[in-house]
Amino acid sequence: MFERFFAFILIIILSPLFGLITLLILILDGKPVFFSHKRYGLKFNRISIHKFRTMKSGTGSPITLHEDERITGLGKVLRLFKLDELPQLINIISGEMSFVGPRTESIQIVERNQQYFKYLDHIKPGITDINSILFKDEAKLFKITDFMMYEKEILPLKSEITVKYSSNNSVIGKGMILLLTLFSFIHHIMVLRILSRYFLPSVDREIRNKLNNLFLRKIF
Repeated sequence: MFERFFAFILIIILSPLFGLITLLILILDGKPVFFSHKRYGLKFNRISIHKFRTMKSGTGSPITLHEDERITGLGKVLRLFKLDELPQLINIISGEMSFVGPRTESIQIVERNQQYFKYLDHIKPGITDINSILFKDEAKLFKITDFMMYEKEILPLKSEITVKYSSNNSVIGKGMILLLTLFSFIHHIMVLRILSRYFLPSVDREIRNKLNNLFLRKIF
């Protein structure tokens, strides 16, 4: 209940920013302003997540690829600061999402890889979590050029980390994730080191090695 109330207050406070982004999208990219997409939520119930539109209208890969030409100029700015995610406050108010929880994936990805999403039986998706920080701007960071690469290398690792981290549901833990999410816009590598030291002590060495290999440097 507190999350839903806080999300409502945030929408009121941020309403001028909502209005500005809406106006810029209309002027620079035209309609529609919002992007809505079906995803799986808690208990595998289908929900519609909402974002500010950052891509040209049309079809394509269910994930964002490296140097994806569908992203608009304004969309790049919105994605850089995660401002496109703000409308998901509506999903929190409706009780479909939390502030902190695993990011939602498309219906297509979940149905193709159900073994990696068993946690949805008991974990509600959210706007940010440890994976959101670890894999911030993942398409550019890891040069993801095709859907198969994401399914083979990134998705299994995300699932492992979600399952291992899900036991930390304390208010302090969630608050730290929110703060680190904001700070990651300023210094991502420093935040990764903080996560490595204070949030991943129980994660096994194999996962740490996989993360180091992905980042091409020893961070974890």
